[in-house]
Amino acid sequence: MTDAALKTTQQQSEAGQLVILFELDLTSLGGTILRFTSTARESAAIVFDGDTYVPINVEADGFDTDADGSFPTPTLRLSNVEFTVQAIVYGFNDLIGGQLTRIRTFRRFLDDGVDPDPTARFPDDVYLIDKKTQQNKIVVEWELKSSIDHEDKFLPGRQILKNSCSHIYRIWTGSVFDYTDSTCPYVGANYFDTANNVEAAPADDHCGKRLSSCKVRFGENAILPFRGFPGVQKLSA
Repeated sequence: MTDAALKTTQQQSEAGQLVILFELDLTSLGGTILRFTSTARESAAIVFDGDTYVPINVEADGFDTDADGSFPTPTLRLSNVEFTVQAIVYGFNDLIGGQLTRIRTFRRFLDDGVDPDPTARFPDDVYLIDKKTQQNKIVVEWELKSSIDHEDKFLPGRQILKNSCSHIYRIWTGSVFDYTDSTCPYVGANYFDTANNVEAAPADDHCGKRLSSCKVRFGENAILPFRGFPGVQKLSA
């Protein structure tokens, strides 16, 4: 579902309650991925896109972008009343470097909702745990930083090519498409060759890696996952 369609749903009276989910990825620290939601909103576990989010005492705020365009530094607070969080904190270096993803969708799009759709979600907010700012018998608190907010880091962090997409396209195995290494989100049943000609056989489906290749697959007016930079121009000395 496109962002525009999601916002349209948001304006409808039948959209239902906004649901906020969190994923705390500690795999870089030797841990696992913890999925949870707030007990202030939920009393039972939530399932979205096959993943279960357990309600716990959590507060997270400060995700709004400032008017000056600087990266926000949200705050994450987890209840430490039963010292469960404290054990995790001590076991994984205060969770510094862990990645927190905030997911927002509507209840109707949950796996048990009236219109299940794992793609119906606002753009994820992805942050890294930067530092622990408070720990006591009641709460543990951290300050977060944007996952792209790195000192001396330049964007986009990869070679700028005007009309060449770096996505890995699906591969036809002879019976099914293999998406194991694919990063391109196209899963449609329309097939095109590298010149964007329509093909009848899936074996002839090959992406030309151009913006036009994206448009024939996703549509002229769709939000395209194209990884090239069609707006760049050469500068004259």
